[in-house]
Amino acid sequence: MHSLVPMTEQEEQVDDILNQYAISHYSHVVFPVGGRNYVVDFYMPNHRIVLECWRSTSRRGIALTWVERNAAYVDWKFRRVKEAYADLRCVALVEVQQADPKLVQKYVKPVMEHADALSCSMEELARVVREWCGVGG
Repeated sequence: MHSLVPMTEQEEQVDDILNQYAISHYSHVVFPVGGRNYVVDFYMPNHRIVLECWRSTSRRGIALTWVERNAAYVDWKFRRVKEAYADLRCVALVEVQQADPKLVQKYVKPVMEHADALSCSMEELARVVREWCGVGG
């Protein structure tokens, strides 16, 4: 099941990356788990990958606090989806325009226990996609 929610600008950029590598994918996919539904930003069924993405354009301190809190929610979502679909791999893309990606990693990575990959830029995400999906770059 797919929702009719329009894509964010960031999701459109992810969509472009997936299309560039001709990776079959769906956006805003609903996974039923234990009587509840969890929506993920992208699902790549041929590779059993789900991807969640979020970004902040706020000042660095505010942005880092926000993305850390959001990472906890995304990690919880990954945990719940993996409980029902154990073969899924989960990828998180988090971008903070006012902070260095290494600093973003420092804040977010400890929270993302159930993420199989964490990217803090579109370039990192493209690398993960190429490696995991076996496509050239």
